Amino acid sequence: MTTRLYCRECGWSHSYRTRCNARRAAGQHACTTALHLQTTPPRWHRFWMRPHRRPSAFDAPNLVDTSTDINRTYSNHIQAAVLAAHHAETTQRARQAIIELVRAGYQIGPTPYGYRALRIRITDATGHGRFRVVLVPDWRTAAVVAQIFYWRADQGLGFRAIARRLSAEPGRYPSPSGSGPWTPGAVRRVVTNPRYTGRQVWARTVAGRPVPAEQWVTSAPMVHEPLIDNRTFHRAQPRAAGRRPAPNESASAV
Repeated sequence: MTTRLYCRECGWSHSYRTRCNARRAAGQHACTTALHLQTTPPRWHRFWMRPHRRPSAFDAPNLVDTSTDINRTYSNHIQAAVLAAHHAETTQRARQAIIELVRAGYQIGPTPYGYRALRIRITDATGHGRFRVVLVPDWRTAAVVAQIFYWRADQGLGFRAIARRLSAEPGRYPSPSGSGPWTPGAVRRVVTNPRYTGRQVWARTVAGRPVPAEQWVTSAPMVHEPLIDNRTFHRAQPRAAGRRPAPNESASAV
């Protein structure tokens, strides 16, 4: 909402948005004539409150005056279009903010197994303090992650075989859920998570579908302490070239 002060006598005018600016602007007026006030709504206001064209009664197929209903329907379409545009702009801004946080090395979403979340306070360019989350290794579960990658990359075990070994010793290898046995899906999520190499990664899937690695949003290397090296990570991936398959590993286990 923009308000304009103007003088009809001398032609002086000034636009402002707050009351403080209005008092300051009124003090700059040297003429003794009283100032006039004009308020201008935002540009999107006319799309929200008024349609472009006011339908008349001749638009109706009969002689009944339905201009009010037609006007209301047309206004609803305008409101829906404005809301859709506002939603698209808000979504784009939120996505850009998440991309900047990920590239800066901060954690977005649930904490991966093997790490714990540490909240730190940082000061932005405007001098305001913000809380951000970084990953630090968990001394108990980080060893489990290293053991999983060793079984997968060096011994060539499948996800089911690794899950059985982990579930056999729940005290030594706690599951991600905290209770219950390990599942092949839980082992796969650990093996395919690139955060264990010290990078932050986001947008690996879109609407539940995997996205090519070149389209991921990644941070610089070593933004947090890695649990395994890049070579071990690539060797442990499903159907990775050069990985020795285990004799008891089937295609369904991969």
